[in-house]
Amino acid sequence: MTTDPKLPVLALDFDGVICCSAGEVLLTGLEAYVDMVPSSRFVETLSRFHGTSALDAALIEQDEFSRAFQPLVPLGNRAEDFGVALCALERGAKLIDQQAYDEFYRSLDSDWLSAFHEAFYRCRATSRDQDQASWLRLHRAYEPFVDILHRNCSKMTLAIATAKDECSVRLLLDFFGISDLFTDELILDKDTAIEKQVHLSLIAERTGADMHRITFVDDKVNHLEGVQHLGVRLVLASWGYNTSREVARAEELGFAVATLDTAEPTLFGGTG
Repeated sequence: MTTDPKLPVLALDFDGVICCSAGEVLLTGLEAYVDMVPSSRFVETLSRFHGTSALDAALIEQDEFSRAFQPLVPLGNRAEDFGVALCALERGAKLIDQQAYDEFYRSLDSDWLSAFHEAFYRCRATSRDQDQASWLRLHRAYEPFVDILHRNCSKMTLAIATAKDECSVRLLLDFFGISDLFTDELILDKDTAIEKQVHLSLIAERTGADMHRITFVDDKVNHLEGVQHLGVRLVLASWGYNTSREVARAEELGFAVATLDTAEPTLFGGTG
C-alpha cells in the first residue's frame, strides 16, 4: 500500500485495537515475574497455564486469575506495567482507578521496573522464537475491526502507533492477513519512541498530514489524554482491555467512544 498525502490518516494502537493479546501478555508477564520473584505464589499459576492444552489462549483469558489481572491493564502504558499489575495482585493492593495505580507504581523500585521491562521482552522473544506457531495462537484479531479496515483502507492512510515490539507486530500482521494495509515507515513501535505523541508527530511528518487530519484510536484513555494537546481526533476503542471506568473517563474528556458496531461510521463516515 502506498501513502497518499491527500488522504486523512488513521493511526491505530495495536494491542486492544487490532489484536487481542490478553493470553500472551498474561503468560509472558507471569514468566518474567516468576523469573524475578522465584518465591512468588504465582509459580503455581504459571505452571497451571503451561499445563493447558497447546497453551490455549481462551482458557487463559477465561481463568479467574486473568479476570483479576485484566482490569489493571488499561491503567498502565508499557511492559513494566504488567509487572506492576502482578505485584499489586500478589500484595492484595486495591487499585480502583488511575490515581491509585499511579501511586502504587511510584512506590515500586525503578530499577526493578526497568529489570522487569527487559525480562518481559526477553521472555516474549524466547517463547516466540522457540515455538512461533504456538505463540501466534495466543493472539486473536478483532475480526470485525479487521474487516472494517479491509473495506475502508482506500479512504484513509493507515498507521500503527504501538508500545509493542516491531518483530511481534509484523508477525501478527502477517498472521492476521493485513500486513499489506500498512507501509513499513508507518509501523511505529516501542523502539521508535516511548511516548505516543512522538509516534503521532512522526506519522504526521511521514504522511504530510496536518494533526487535525489524523484520527488516533487507542484502548487506553491515558494514552489519549497524553496526546490531546496535539489536536488529533481521539477515539477510544471500547472493545479492547478497557472497562466502563475508561469509557466514562473518555466521555468525560470529550473523546469519541467506538464499539465494534459503531467503529465503521465513527472512523470512516464522511472521509470519502
